[in-house]
Amino acid sequence: MNAGFAPYRDFWVRFITSIVLAFFFVFIGSDSISDIINGRYFIQDTLSGFVLTFIVTSYINIITAYLDIHYSWNKFLATRLIYQLIAGVIIVAVFVLAYMYTYLIVLLGFSKTEVTFFTTEFPISILFIVFWNLLYVGYYFYRENKTQKKELENLQEQLFTFQNVITGDESIHASSTTINTEEPADENDFSANATTTKLKILIAVAGNKNIPIPVETIAFFYKSGNYTTLKTFQSDTYLLNHSLDELVSILEESLFFRANRQFIINLNACRFFTNEENGKLALHLFPENEEDVIISQKRAPVFKEWLNK
Repeated sequence: MNAGFAPYRDFWVRFITSIVLAFFFVFIGSDSISDIINGRYFIQDTLSGFVLTFIVTSYINIITAYLDIHYSWNKFLATRLIYQLIAGVIIVAVFVLAYMYTYLIVLLGFSKTEVTFFTTEFPISILFIVFWNLLYVGYYFYRENKTQKKELENLQEQLFTFQNVITGDESIHASSTTINTEEPADENDFSANATTTKLKILIAVAGNKNIPIPVETIAFFYKSGNYTTLKTFQSDTYLLNHSLDELVSILEESLFFRANRQFIINLNACRFFTNEENGKLALHLFPENEEDVIISQKRAPVFKEWLNK
């Protein structure tokens, strides 16, 4: 999933945090607030602290959002942790040192012995940098958990609302007993009834929506647990309450092929196939599937013959 890159939408959180921290670092370690306010560098120090904090939080925002897309915590835990530490903590810490050195030593002309930032405020800055990274990490897992719950709810909705398969003007209603009572088909016998009306349009029912799906747009069907799932060439997936045995009898044989007990594939979904041991074939599909589709030695000649029809 490579969605379009977009930073976290927390501008006002970063803005307010930058103001608060700017005043915090100006007043830290001071015995007299009035002396600081009336001091020569109060406005400059406050503005400098605000700019630094806003740049730091904005950078961590952008780099974390980028890493979320390309190196998610779920798939690349070790790599993501290293990149987050380098890009989100170490580089930021070096930038803070360079920024404050330039501001205090170069621009204002203080000597290193006159400046307490590098021994007092800098360690606190490191803690804040780590804390800000952890905030985004926590939000990432919160968002992922929320997304998974929503997907589960949508999955449950589809299971209960996917009611029928339409072929022309005729409805072929799903039987509630066909999912779990299907006898395993012999690996070499996937024959279809030639007299059955062939499927032209599949109607997906989701809530109060009826979604017509032309069968030629379906890349493949596959068995997922006790249910059948279809995947389109646009990588959209829908659940069916029909078995593969039922579907193979109402699909056009020249377009769809029963590869094995788990898959029915569209001719146009087969990118290429490779020869495997013991005369088996491994199909590579489009859209990509997590695992190759294996055709047995006995089914391989039937598959090659089907390709040439």
